[in-house]
Amino acid sequence: MVDTMVLLPAFLRPTRKTRRASRPDSPAPADDVILDAPDDRLSPALVSAGQGGFTVAATLLAATRAAAQWEERDAYATRLAAFARSRPEWFEAWRAADPGDPGVLLVGAQLAVDRAWPS
Repeated sequence: MVDTMVLLPAFLRPTRKTRRASRPDSPAPADDVILDAPDDRLSPALVSAGQGGFTVAATLLAATRAAAQWEERDAYATRLAAFARSRPEWFEAWRAADPGDPGVLLVGAQLAVDRAWPS
């Protein structure tokens, strides 16, 4: 049984040499930086949240719910949950002021998901 295995030629021959790509004559142009900036509806809510207010965020989420703008609502809830993660006292004040608000419940659920499942 000794030396009965067939040797695979692909593993025995030397590897191929790869060609090196020639360097470009001019440097590559600088990449444009695209920021994930909030839109015109989310910006005032984040500014208000930064000042401790939550009514603008609640109004924004209520408007997206009433208009059935589910993708925007999801994006806004994600951004507001990220803000709430960095400022828990803001979220706690909002939840204490209106615990049954669907907006605060949505942000709270997104916050719980973000804490349990970090990306």
